[in-house]
Amino acid sequence: MPTTILTDIAEAKITQAAGSGSQVAITHVALGDGNGASYNGDFAQTSLRRERVRVPIERRHIVSPSAWRVKAEFGADTLAFDVREAGFFDADGDLIALCTFPVTEVRRTGAIVYLIDHVLNFSRVAEGLIIVDAPNDDLFDHVVANLETQAIFAVEQFDQRIAIRELQAAK
Repeated sequence: MPTTILTDIAEAKITQAAGSGSQVAITHVALGDGNGASYNGDFAQTSLRRERVRVPIERRHIVSPSAWRVKAEFGADTLAFDVREAGFFDADGDLIALCTFPVTEVRRTGAIVYLIDHVLNFSRVAEGLIIVDAPNDDLFDHVVANLETQAIFAVEQFDQRIAIRELQAAK
């Protein structure tokens, strides 16, 4: 099972941001090959052992007061390598959370879309310090579906208006 840790940098930054009006915005996820070997992450780690690719986080939502789910996608055109580590980085480029994969959990990128759907647990910092500024996936999906329905309805009304005008002009 993958092991995810909140780094020392994360703990310090989140604690410092608490009550100051500043924030630690986790914006990107990176994948690495661990220099060809699985390993156990270290709280003092500041980077992946060998980062290979990084993308912005696409979606996030609250799972509990001290955890949130992160979703990101690495396209099929991503360089092919065995993923042994994943890092979650803030807007400053600092490693906030590190996930390492044992040999039995290593997966390969390239030729297929590689999806990250991972829960970050912030229990290492005091309760109440984590505020997730992110939409709820279910609400987002509902809004998209609702907008699509409204667009279809508007097009149908437009087509009906055109048909009515043509009928009236033919009289």
